[in-house]
Parts: sequence; C-alpha cells; structure tokens
Amino acid sequence: MLYFLLTFNLGILGVILNRQAGNIRGSIFESMKLPADMSVPKMERRLWKSLESDFELVYVAQSCLSWEALHHQYRKVEALASSSSQNGVFYDNVAGEFQKFQVLLERFMEDEMCESGKRNWNYVRARFSLRSLLQVPVVSGFHEQENEEIKREAIHVKEVMEAIERSILAYWEFIKTDGRKTWRKSMRSSLWTWPTVENPRDLWLQADLTRKLQRKELWLKESPGKLRRWLRRSVEPTLEESQKKEMLFTMIDLKLVSRVLQMSVLSTSQLKWCQEKLDDIAFTEGKIARACTGGPLFPP
Repeated sequence: MLYFLLTFNLGILGVILNRQAGNIRGSIFESMKLPADMSVPKMERRLWKSLESDFELVYVAQSCLSWEALHHQYRKVEALASSSSQNGVFYDNVAGEFQKFQVLLERFMEDEMCESGKRNWNYVRARFSLRSLLQVPVVSGFHEQENEEIKREAIHVKEVMEAIERSILAYWEFIKTDGRKTWRKSMRSSLWTWPTVENPRDLWLQADLTRKLQRKELWLKESPGKLRRWLRRSVEPTLEESQKKEMLFTMIDLKLVSRVLQMSVLSTSQLKWCQEKLDDIAFTEGKIARACTGGPLFPP
C-alpha cells in the first residue's frame, strides 16, 4: 500500500509542480468540470495538503519499518556470533549489501544539506535515483563452518555484524537529522499546534504519550552519569559495551516515537504503536531494560 501511495501520488505531484512552474499546456485542471465555488488554486491546495500527508505517512512508516528490520537482522547475526557457531561464515555478500545501505543513507544526507524543504519531500525525490534507500538487506547464506566446495568468498560472521553496526550508526545519523526545526517549541506555545488526531477521544492519550516520551528522553540525557556508576558496580566488562548498544537502540526508538507523534494526522493505531514502544523501554537501577520482543510493526 505504501508503494501504491508513492507511485500514484508522484504523478499528481508532477502535474502540480509543473503547473506552478508554467510548464503545462492544456492542464488537466482546465479540462475538469469543477464546482462553481471551487477555484483551481483552492483545489491544488487541497491536493497539496493531501499529498503532503500521504508522503509523510510513506516516509515515517518506511523509517520505522526499516529500523525494525535492521534491528532484527542485527540481533539475528549477534546470536550467531555468540553461539557455538562463532566460526561460522556467510557466503552471500551480506557485508557488502549493508555497506551499500550505509552509503545510500550517507549520500542522501549529503545531498539533503544542499536542499530545502521537509524531510519527507526530500525522501520522495531521492527515491527516483536511490531506489534502495532505506531498504534493509536480508541476512542469508550462513554456514557453521567454511565449505571448500563453495567457491564464493567467505565472510566471517563478526565482519557481517560490524557491517550492520556501521549501518545502524548511519541510520541513527539519518533520523537524528530529521526535523531540525524543533517542533516542541510550538507545542509548548499553543495547544492548537499539536498534530491532529483522527479520533478526538485520543487527545488524552496523545498528551500522555508526549509526557512519557519527555520523561524518558530526560532520563537518557542524565543517564551517562547513572550508567557509569552502575557499570563500576558491575563485575562483567562486557556489560559496558552491551549497555552502550542498548542506549543507542533506545535513542533510536525514542526518536522514532517523537517523529510519529509530530505527524500531521495521527490515527489510534499509530498512537497505540507509540504507547507499546514506550512501554517496552524501562530504566531500573541506573540501567536500560528493553523488551526483547522487537515490538509491533508500524501500522499502515
């Protein structure tokens, strides 16, 4: 459905943009029989608003689904690397595919520095030339040990895990640079600037989720000192690296929840998704505890 929205609306977007630039002769709007009280500019504004909402949904949903896939693939390879099959190898070019994923994100961010406009519009334009943008590779081709009969190059499981870790860091930079204009300032200034909820009964839930998000973000800001104190009491040195990863993954989760809560229109299912995400994150005794279920997929 997301692909349909993207391809269908891109055609309409092209018509509107071309007409605004004066490049359309015999525009389709001129041949349409419009209601007497609806001017062409008014119709275009409505179309533009609808397009913006649709493209925002496509971008936000793809961002959330990409993170779920990226996180799942990392946990999958991490389990292989720490199991009895730690000498295992991949014969498919998995590390190379994740390197391409990383490079596309970095290229998008470099190009975006020279562009204006919202991230969702930049994402839609970029998909014309970067069709694999945000498409997470599939982990496959694993063998518990090298097989001499397979002529392809073998890549150690830990190398693949490192490639995914670099992709996660690139993804974090990608979502961190989304929405540089602080939306919470406007939220504090006026209640009416909050995103619209489809169901008025969800206003309380929206406000409650915003408060929960702010509390968890505040804990993360204060957590480095708490985490260091907790790590000094720990006896396993591997726990420090593990908690650093959990902190990064938590920052990504909270950033995505923040982005969803600032969508122009919020459905009940999307708010429930935010609620489950926030409920899966807990802070106990100065350390981060995240649910291992992977959480729900972002609703359409």
